[in-house]
Amino acid sequence: MKFSAKVFLSLLLLFVVRISSFAQGTPPPNRVSCPEAAQYYSKDSINIVTFGASTVEGVKGLGFQTMLQNNFTNCYTNKTVDITNHGIGGQTTFQGLLRIDNAIANRTGFIVIDMGINDALAIASGKGSIAETVANMRVLITAGLKQKLIPILCTLQFVDDRTIKSYVAVNTNIRNLNAAYRKLATEYKIYLADVNAAMRRDFSLYQDPFHPNARGYRLVSYVIFDAINKAIFDKFLKFTVTQNYPNPAAMQTFIDIVLPETDKINVQIYDLMGRLVKTVVNEYLNVGKHTLEINTSGFVPGIYFFKISSDSGQYNAAKKFIVAR
Repeated sequence: MKFSAKVFLSLLLLFVVRISSFAQGTPPPNRVSCPEAAQYYSKDSINIVTFGASTVEGVKGLGFQTMLQNNFTNCYTNKTVDITNHGIGGQTTFQGLLRIDNAIANRTGFIVIDMGINDALAIASGKGSIAETVANMRVLITAGLKQKLIPILCTLQFVDDRTIKSYVAVNTNIRNLNAAYRKLATEYKIYLADVNAAMRRDFSLYQDPFHPNARGYRLVSYVIFDAINKAIFDKFLKFTVTQNYPNPAAMQTFIDIVLPETDKINVQIYDLMGRLVKTVVNEYLNVGKHTLEINTSGFVPGIYFFKISSDSGQYNAAKKFIVAR
């Protein structure tokens, strides 16, 4: 098949336009990578309060909440995802104190707190201080904890100081606030969504000196998604014992055990007569997924049973499997 020069130039122009639109901020149509913990989440729903100023509220039709919801919906199948937006543009942490209680009343799950850039602006103009903002953030975190929410504390993205030199001082305040926020996350043993570390000073992710564009908001959604998944892994895993694979087994087989907390786990194999054939493990295992390999090369073909128990008595399961050759 032969192409004329005119057709070739038309195709080349279309290709250039598409590349150009992507470079200008159109996010790629990709799905988020799902964490393994999503398979073992123990709750029926994921409830998230997002709290802050304009980055949370959204700007010019853009925001991270819809993207975050899609991330969870794609990965946590058959789970209800409820995300509320309590962002009000221009507010400082002090103003946030006046409405935090209403925002979290009767809520369960997580609270994402992304607030402080307006404080940094105010401090640069001689109003307030780093210490006052940190004290306000303590109150916001404490309010969430009292409501039995799991706080996700966001670091603050830099403002674009390349042309407006007064913003250099604002970024100095943002650095100081972020250092304090990281210490608060450690002190309160809560989760940090390090937006600043992800965005760095990549101002191609911005729509104006303060706010992310579509690509930037997608990145923010990823950072928050990862932080919440870390909390789910630590706190909300469901005890799970998979069927062994392959089944029937020949020379070896595997089982996966997911533990919500550290415990001493005993995995034993019995034959149809109830006789103990093999102890696979009798040891402490930490939180998370453990894949156990079982050598069945010495087993007589037939039907066997796994029996899984824990020292705490909280975790027990039994599975039937077959050895065949």
